[in-house]
Order: sequence, then structure tokens, then C-alpha cells
Amino acid sequence: MDSKERERVLLLEEEVKSLSEELVQCQADKEFVWSLWKRLQVANPDLTQAVSLVVEREKQKTEAKDRKVLEILQVKDYKIQELEKDVTAQRQELSSLGQRQRHREEEREVMKKELAGLRHKLANKTRQLQELQEYGKECEEKEKHVQSEAEEARRGLQERCSALQQELNTAQENSRRQEELHIARVQELQEELVKARSELLEVQGRSAALSAQLSAVEQQASERERQLQQLR
Repeated sequence: MDSKERERVLLLEEEVKSLSEELVQCQADKEFVWSLWKRLQVANPDLTQAVSLVVEREKQKTEAKDRKVLEILQVKDYKIQELEKDVTAQRQELSSLGQRQRHREEEREVMKKELAGLRHKLANKTRQLQELQEYGKECEEKEKHVQSEAEEARRGLQERCSALQQELNTAQENSRRQEELHIARVQELQEELVKARSELLEVQGRSAALSAQLSAVEQQASERERQLQQLR
């Protein structure tokens, strides 16, 4: 139920209350008039008392009206106070709404600035990302080129190593053969040396013997020459 429907219900309740009070008042007036009429139907009616009753009745009606007016005024004052409270609350709420609206506008401005900053950062990051992607592509191409060169170099080195291994194997085989030849030659030379030393000793023996023989022959020749000289 909204405020308009509540106000309509209150108005209807007030109208019903007012009609009920008027009905009660009409019934009371009817009973008073009927009672007054009965008093006037006697042989010698007391007009003074009747007038007094009428005056008292009017006084009561006036007081009742005054009380009713006072009640209405009090109700109106209460409603006015409630309305004033509502107006004050609404003003406060409007003021609060205005403050919140200003705060929201300030926040909106701050958010706009932050959004502009974020967009700028995003643009920078996007540009940096593009640069990194391009750099990554260049690095990838360089890496592929380096890998290709490295693969070619590896194949070349493998071929060179295979050739060197073959050369080394050939050299080792040749060295082994030459070493065997050298060992055989050394053994042969050692044998020849032993043989030469033996022959040298034999020659030295023969030479010593020949030297002794030559010395003996020379002595004999000297002796013969001396003898010949003596014979002369």
C-alpha cells in the first residue's frame, strides 16, 4: 500500500467517524426535542424550564462543537506536526540525496579519470605487448637461423670429427706399424751391435796378436839387421 492509498483510507475513516458522531448527535437532538415536546404538552407547561433546557442544550451542543473543533484542530495540529516532520525528513533526505549525488558525481569524475588513466595504461601495455610480440618473432627467427647455422656447424663438425677419427685411426695404425718396424729395426741393430762388438773384440784380439807378431818380427828384423851390420 502506497502513501496515496493510506491517505485515502485515513480520509475515509475520518469521514465515517464524523458521520457516526453526527448520527449520534442527531439521535440525541431527536430525543431532546421529543422530551421537550412532551413537557410542552401539559396543561401549564413551564416555559422557563423549557427555555433553560433549550439554552442548556444549545450550550452543550456549542461545547460539544467546540470540543469537536478543538479535537479537529488538535488532529490538524498533529497532522501539521507530522507533515512538518515529514517535510523536515524529506528535506534532510533530499539534502542527503544531494550530498550523495555530489559524492557520486565526484566519484564518477574520479572514476572517469581513473578510467582514462587505465585506458592510457592499457594502450601503453598493448603497444608494449605488440613490441614484445614483434621482438619475440625476431628472436624466434634469429633463434631458428642460429639453430640452422648451429645444425650445419654440428654436421660439419661431425663430418670433421669423423674424418679426424679416421685419420687418427690411420695414424695410429701407421704408428703401430712403424713402431713394430722400429722395434724390429732396434732389435736388428742390437743384434748387429752385439755381432759388431764380438767382431770388434775378435778384431782387437787379432790386432793384438798381429801387433805382437809384428813386434816380434820387428825385433827379429832389428836383430837380423844388427847381425848383418856386424857381418859387414
